[in-house]
Amino acid sequence: MIKQALVVDDHPIVRDGIKELLQRAFPSVTIKDSSGEDGLLEEVCGYPWAFVVLDINLPGQNGLDIIKKTKVQRPEIPIIVFSLYSERQYAARALRAGAVAYLSKERPPLDLIEIVKTTLEGGAVKKPREVMVSQPLLSDREVQVLALFVRGLSRKEISKELNINEKTVSTYRARLLHKLGVRNLVELIRYAVEEGLVD
Repeated sequence: MIKQALVVDDHPIVRDGIKELLQRAFPSVTIKDSSGEDGLLEEVCGYPWAFVVLDINLPGQNGLDIIKKTKVQRPEIPIIVFSLYSERQYAARALRAGAVAYLSKERPPLDLIEIVKTTLEGGAVKKPREVMVSQPLLSDREVQVLALFVRGLSRKEISKELNINEKTVSTYRARLLHKLGVRNLVELIRYAVEEGLVD
């Protein structure tokens, strides 16, 4: 059976670049791609992929939930997260969800190739040092909302980005203020940056 792998990213240029990089590095593996739209879970679980490279920041759905659900249905499929979010911010959550590796898009392309090579050979991928850093007990969605606030998005923009109600964004904002012990959005953003919770 010919080995096939799947690259999931909602940005066509990034998706095509990753696909071309991996196809050149692993000519014996057929690299397919997906924009990560509705039906992604069925797409990921519907074939015994040699590995899946997944961006967890997908419009309208939570990539971490996709990982968790995939590991229930197809635990044998290795999922490598390749995301814009920093490793310090998201690596621990992705690994707990069931990913075999987490890689920031700021890393050199060779790092992704090395991780895929190790995965195909059945080896264990070394966890980034940042995973060991203690973090406040925030949910995956709270971290997503926090990152978008830091990027300067308004509540309305965040609600559109995450496909949730604007009132729900306000609820997450209140939770973040309470959990992190800050009084307002300015202090929240400063705390997040200083503590390395986001880039």
